[in-house]
Amino acid sequence: MRTGLAYLLGSTVALSLAAAAPAGAEDALVVAAFGGKHGETLQKCVIQPFIDKTGIKVTVDQGVSTVTVSKLKQQKGNPSLDLVWLDGEVSQVAEAEGVFADIDPAQVPNIANMIPEGVYKNKAGKITGLSDGYYSVGIVYNMDEIKQAPTSWFDLWKPEFKGDVTWPSMSDGSGPAMLVYVSELLGGSVANLKPGVDKMKQLEVAAFYDSGGNASNILARKEATIGVLDSGAVWALADANPFKVGFLIPKEGGLASDARLHLVKPSKAAYAFLNYAMTAESQGCIAENYFYGPAVKGVKLSEKATSRLPWGATGSIKDLRFSDVNAINAHRQEILDAWNKDVLGRR
Repeated sequence: MRTGLAYLLGSTVALSLAAAAPAGAEDALVVAAFGGKHGETLQKCVIQPFIDKTGIKVTVDQGVSTVTVSKLKQQKGNPSLDLVWLDGEVSQVAEAEGVFADIDPAQVPNIANMIPEGVYKNKAGKITGLSDGYYSVGIVYNMDEIKQAPTSWFDLWKPEFKGDVTWPSMSDGSGPAMLVYVSELLGGSVANLKPGVDKMKQLEVAAFYDSGGNASNILARKEATIGVLDSGAVWALADANPFKVGFLIPKEGGLASDARLHLVKPSKAAYAFLNYAMTAESQGCIAENYFYGPAVKGVKLSEKATSRLPWGATGSIKDLRFSDVNAINAHRQEILDAWNKDVLGRR
């Protein structure tokens, strides 16, 4: 899942409250969240309903996941954030930094209604994160401009798409995974990135993007007409623009991940927020508005939302392909170096 870019970085937006009386300071929360359509969806489906139900003040610190994690590391021991939403891949990196508080399941009764895959634990078996919905990464394209649908990831290298492609940078959650995936498809691996790096050096892009919201803006402005994007951002783009948007999982397969919610500073208010975010009401709203697959059981969805889920109308999380996040994390510095020195350095 997916966030804004320059206009979001470092900005903090205080949401207005509908409570009859002001909450005390001990009941105020600061929550790091995504921007763009994803952030709007979280406000509509989680944040504002929580405010309305509890009267607890919530301040939203918007930014991309990598910036949020940098803030957590800088403020370790004295964090300003109570809870954070992060892209799945970035979440795994942050967990290794020890910046999350353990989640007490007794304080989050709705964990009992979650699918097992959506409850993340550290090596000690402590819960450190909860999924707030799944997406799948595939190819998005402007059907008004591109009449013949692509079928392969490598169609993005076709001459007709030269300078017309948008692709995730290393700041986006899917960026490192996509570089590794391209390497694997060409016979390499997470420990042998050369095939993928050599291929990426040949890709003529309109722009690399740092977030799904940034990618959507690039496509909406028609600076690019094809690219790599997660399913949630794709359908938000489709509903917000007059041109027809196509989306497909290439024949080689797609990559899946999720958005995760983490506890940083435990409190009664923070646990109440976390518990509300894991309700069928909340995640059903996210699925209807941003089309992420719920991590909560028993969510009833419209036909439109069901058809747009990352696993399709009749599938489940079992049908998604996830990258080996642990392996990527173990080689993260090599991945970043390869991207910055060999891919971007040759442009």
